[in-house]
Amino acid sequence: MLSDVRLPATGVVCATLIVTAVASAQPPLEPTAGEATFNVFLRSTPVGVERTVVSRTPDGWTIRATGQISAPINLQTRLFEAVYDASWRPRRLTIEGTRSGTTFALRTTFADGTAANELDQGARHTSSQDVVDPEAVALPSLFFAGYEALAVRLGLTEAGDELPVYIAPTGQISVRVDDVRMRDIQTAEGTLEARIHRITFMDPQQPLAAEVWADEGRRLLRVSLPSVGLDVARDDVVTVSTRLTSMRLPGDEDVRVPSSGFSLAATVTTPRGRDPPAGGRRPAVVLVPGSAPVDRDATMFGVPVFGHLARGLSDAGFLVVRYDKRGIGQSGGRPESATLADYAEDLREVVRYLDDRDDVDRDRIAVVGYSEGGWVGLLAAAREDKIAAVALLATPGIGGADLVLEQQQSELTRLAVSETERQQKSDLQRRIHAAVTGDGSWDDVPDALRRQADTPSFKSFLEFEPDAAIRRVRQPMLVVQGELDQRVPAYHADRLVRTATARSRRESTVAVVRLAGIDHRLTSASSAVEPGAGSGDPQVAPRVVESLADWLRQVFR
Repeated sequence: MLSDVRLPATGVVCATLIVTAVASAQPPLEPTAGEATFNVFLRSTPVGVERTVVSRTPDGWTIRATGQISAPINLQTRLFEAVYDASWRPRRLTIEGTRSGTTFALRTTFADGTAANELDQGARHTSSQDVVDPEAVALPSLFFAGYEALAVRLGLTEAGDELPVYIAPTGQISVRVDDVRMRDIQTAEGTLEARIHRITFMDPQQPLAAEVWADEGRRLLRVSLPSVGLDVARDDVVTVSTRLTSMRLPGDEDVRVPSSGFSLAATVTTPRGRDPPAGGRRPAVVLVPGSAPVDRDATMFGVPVFGHLARGLSDAGFLVVRYDKRGIGQSGGRPESATLADYAEDLREVVRYLDDRDDVDRDRIAVVGYSEGGWVGLLAAAREDKIAAVALLATPGIGGADLVLEQQQSELTRLAVSETERQQKSDLQRRIHAAVTGDGSWDDVPDALRRQADTPSFKSFLEFEPDAAIRRVRQPMLVVQGELDQRVPAYHADRLVRTATARSRRESTVAVVRLAGIDHRLTSASSAVEPGAGSGDPQVAPRVVESLADWLRQVFR
């Protein structure tokens, strides 16, 4: 129940005390007291909610929370209460709830460098005691209210510092601060200043990268665990009209593009310091986001991929558009019912918007799709003559159903899941696919999983076949593949190129660029581990931008 959970970053466990260098004690920060509601997302799908209250007491601080998370976690929290002293040293932790139908209660007291645990799981009672650092933050597995205390403590750190955390009731590890940066978040009510901490949970079995965001009042905004697709975000930063301002470029202009019953929020980046071509019209590029719930900057593991591409391509003389997907950031619409065809129609509206601008050469408009955004670009290009060229960056070359199964197997391998459990999960995933596409029933699928999967969006994803889409595209194509990409392995590019080469029209040329040392974020990687690999501020590799710009100049000449 509690002790056997190993959900990354909230379930990191270690049976022995890890001795590390920790950040020295500093004067405590005073967070803003009050309530907050957090939404829990697993692989972009809402699976739960947690409501927290941080309050000041005469001798310290108390964090209380209740919540519920559906399958596959299946957790109901009746009570979470963490009591800290005025310097944010833990004193007591109490949790009561139900996990997968079994009741549990955890009571932990901290005193004299020890943590004493009393754990009831159903009819079973266990007691344990661990040596802990008096400064440790209490982070019990799966209870995200505990990150309120971590957000406060991280406010006193800088890159290179380490903090002790106690994963109640299993042991202590450390959190290493890899990077700290400030970003503005634009909301309907105004602008929030977010302090974003890129951290690594130093589990000796498997270090895990994460991000923890805090607002100006040192209150938790977001916890992101990209390697497992887990996000926990405060409700004011996940609503429509909210977006993180990752990058602002000198030539940026914010615009609204009308679509079907709503508008898309976009940023147009015009080259600065370069004379426009004769007639004043520039070639234009539209950056197309993938399936992740990211806004126009397409921030992946701390890298604003589209922000960097817009900067590089505008420096090369192209007018560049990046936009929030429908229902994301500041764009209207609802994403849960949107199909890939709907996203393609949104892209066509952006292209038509460019076609109407006086500073755009309407004969030289290209779309550049990133990851599954390449699929959207293919669908739009097959129907839109105003699109003159299509580039695919890190784009999958197999069908949606096969891609889901491939990524599932990759994750199960990473987690060292037993062969029996691997087969069970694969069989369940195939039953879900069959039910979604109408080739099977929902009889043996849990209701919670059906609610997540039985959507037009997922159905269109499963049924998409890139080969069929490519055969309908007449425009010149470019395929860019990073050889260190673990999410879309290199063989996907071979599939895309093989199909594109078989097209018969003379203008249907295809080029491929394979980049050694480049990962899925399009950054130069010192290792094959993409999320959290090192500190600093990674950038999209110049080779990516140069390859793309050179190809665009060639097809637009």
